[in-house]
Amino acid sequence: MRSRIPTVALVLIIVACGPPKTPTAATSSGSSTGFFTNGDVRLSYRLDVPERSSPVGAVVFGHGSGQQTKDSCRFLADGFLSRGFATLCFDKRGVGHTSGTFVFVGARDSIPVFDDLASDMAAGVAFLRTRPEINPNRIGLAGVSQAGWIMPIAAQKSRPAFMVLMVGPTVSVGIEGFYSDIVEFSSTPIEEGYKQLPSFKGFHGFDPKPVLEAINVPGLWLLGGDDRSIPTPATVEILDQLIASGKPYSRVVFPGFGHDLFRAPYWPEIDRWLAKTLP
Repeated sequence: MRSRIPTVALVLIIVACGPPKTPTAATSSGSSTGFFTNGDVRLSYRLDVPERSSPVGAVVFGHGSGQQTKDSCRFLADGFLSRGFATLCFDKRGVGHTSGTFVFVGARDSIPVFDDLASDMAAGVAFLRTRPEINPNRIGLAGVSQAGWIMPIAAQKSRPAFMVLMVGPTVSVGIEGFYSDIVEFSSTPIEEGYKQLPSFKGFHGFDPKPVLEAINVPGLWLLGGDDRSIPTPATVEILDQLIASGKPYSRVVFPGFGHDLFRAPYWPEIDRWLAKTLP
């Protein structure tokens, strides 16, 4: 997840894959494209709506690190679409047909940049709530890696029905970078990265824990037991503390999997959790 090499961009490649004044209208089923806005930023989207006679739930997808487009989320979006959810994917700021400036995020600029990216997701939720084919009370958020930092902020801004966070960290950006520098691009055992975490004395940047303490949006974390990008044990420790305090969070760790969960059996876990979470 380091800015020098956008790991999640590589993961998504492996697993996936003048503007109009108003958004393109969607039909009762099928795909539509257009733009929604967040202030002066125009976000280029693709909206897919399953064939249903009544308003459906929907999912807005956040991005991992790197220059992600509306196609980057398809490996997750297609699964939600097949389960009856509409899916909203969009080009990241400064990427594809979306305006604004793309930024490779580091600890020093993570707080303002993540706030901008989260406000884009929240604008996507607001856009979906204007659509007659969408049930405004069943809109959730989903995403991979860096999106795990962004989604809690977006949830604070938009009050979605749920969050699904794949390999999303709960540690600070500084802690993740420290761990990643030790093990991600080396043969160093991940246990050595875990062992060195207490010695971190650097700049933390964005820390998601206070946001996760402040919101009450149900969240499911899907994590790799051998992740060399985020420190899974530290992430789990924070989640377990939050769960013990009464927060509506759940987590599943897939032993033997790293930062790419493509082949992990995560859909049965999502299905079971959604069945318990959504009314």
